[in-house]
Amino acid sequence: MNLSFGKKCVYALGQFGLVLSAYGAGKLFVSFFVDTGISHSGEFPLYIDSRYYFGFFTVVGLIVALNRIVDLAGGLLTGWLSDRSRMPKGRRTGFMLMAVLPLAVFSVLVFFPPVAAVSPANAVFVLVCMVCFFFALALYTTPYLALISEFGATPRQRMQLSMLTAFASSFAYLLGNRVSFFMNAFGADLGLSSVMSFRLVIGLYGLVAGVCLAVPPLLIDERRYSQSEAVTDGFQESIAIVLKDTYFRSYLVSDLMYRIAAAFIMTGFTFYVTLLLGQRQDTAALYLLSIFFVNLALYNPISVVVDHLGKRKVLFAAFLMFMLFLVFSAFAGRYPLDPFAQGLILCILVSIPLSVFTVVPFALVADLAVASERKTGIQRGGTYFGIHSLVVKAGELIPALFFPVAVMMGSAGKGVPGRAGLRLTLILAAVFSLIGFLSLFGYREREIASLFEREE
Repeated sequence: MNLSFGKKCVYALGQFGLVLSAYGAGKLFVSFFVDTGISHSGEFPLYIDSRYYFGFFTVVGLIVALNRIVDLAGGLLTGWLSDRSRMPKGRRTGFMLMAVLPLAVFSVLVFFPPVAAVSPANAVFVLVCMVCFFFALALYTTPYLALISEFGATPRQRMQLSMLTAFASSFAYLLGNRVSFFMNAFGADLGLSSVMSFRLVIGLYGLVAGVCLAVPPLLIDERRYSQSEAVTDGFQESIAIVLKDTYFRSYLVSDLMYRIAAAFIMTGFTFYVTLLLGQRQDTAALYLLSIFFVNLALYNPISVVVDHLGKRKVLFAAFLMFMLFLVFSAFAGRYPLDPFAQGLILCILVSIPLSVFTVVPFALVADLAVASERKTGIQRGGTYFGIHSLVVKAGELIPALFFPVAVMMGSAGKGVPGRAGLRLTLILAAVFSLIGFLSLFGYREREIASLFEREE
C-alpha cells in the first residue's frame, strides 16, 4: 500500500522533532556549561568544574566523549533490535513511541543541574541525563529511518520521503538557531535572567519536539505498509549478513569519505573565511546562511533530477563538483576578484553537492535494504540504517583528530592556525572526496533497479 503525501508529511514531522530535540543537547550543551556563548546578558553560572585534568581532560569533554560512544553504538544496536521486534504496534513504531517521552524530557532536564554552583553532583546529574538522552535518540532515530524502506513502495517514493526529512531537518535547525533571539525576547518582555530565558526556550523546544516525535507512530499504522517478518539472526550474524552486500559496502566507503571531507570544511569554515579571505566572523555567518537557503531551494529540483538520471549519476556529479569546490577553495584569497565575491561564489558552488549528499543517502540506503529483502525475503532495514549511521558519525569525528594538527602547519604560534595548514586541510578533503568518488563505482544502481521493476 502506498503512503499518501499527507502521511509522508506526517512522517517527516518525526525528523523535525529529532533535530529540534537534539539541538540543545547536541549544539548548545558546551555553550551552556563551558563558554556561555549563548548568554545574552552576562554569563551563565558555572555548574561543572572546568579545570583540566592530566593537562588535557575536562569533565564536560569527558561527558561529550562518552555520549559520542553511546550515540555511535546505540544506533547499531537499536536498528538490529527493531529488525527482531514483534511489538504489536509495529516493530519500528513501537521503539519510537518508547523513546518519545525520554527524548523530550531529557533534552530539557540536562540544563537543570540540581546545584546552583560548581558541584560533583551536577556532573553526575548531567552525565546521566545525557546518556539517557542519547540512548533515547538512538532508540527513535534508527527505527524511524528504517521506515523509509517500508513506507516507500518505490524508489521514487523513498526519494520523496528522504527529501521531506531533509526539509524537516532544515526547518528544525533554523528554529533551533533562533534560540538567542527568543532568549532576548523573553528576557526583555518577562524580565527573566539569561539562565531562565534559555531554559524557557529549551523547554518550549522540548514540548514542540515531543509532539512532533509522537505524531508519526500514533497517526501512521506501520502494519498497513509492512508485512515483514521479524529477523531471528543474532547481532553479529545480522551485521555480517548486511556487510556481505558488496554494493552497500562500496557505498559506505564512498559516504564515509564524503563525511570526512565535509567535516573538515565545517570545522574550519570560520578560519577559511577570516584567514584565507580576510573577512570578518559575521561574514562567515552570512555565508553559512546563504548555503542553508540555497540548499533548501535545491532539495526538490535534485529530487526531480534523481528521478530522471538515477542516484548514482547524480552522486558522481556531486562528488566532482565538491572536489572542484575544494580545489578552488585551496587558493581562496589569491584570485583577482573581490574576497567577499570569492567567498559567495564558493558558497554557491558547494551548496549543490551538499544538497545532493543531504537528500540522496537515506533513499539510497533504503533502496539497498529493499533490494536485499527482494533477494532474501527478510527486511533488515534497521541494521542497514544502523551501520550507515555508525559510518556517518565516525566520518564526522575523524577530522577532529587531524584538523588541529594540520592547521597549525605554518602557524605563527599562539594557537592561531597557519594559512598553509588551512590550505592543506582543503587538499586533504579533496583527496578524501576522490576516494569516495572512486568507491562509488562499486555501487551498481542498474542491478539494484532491476529488482524494483515489479514495483512500477
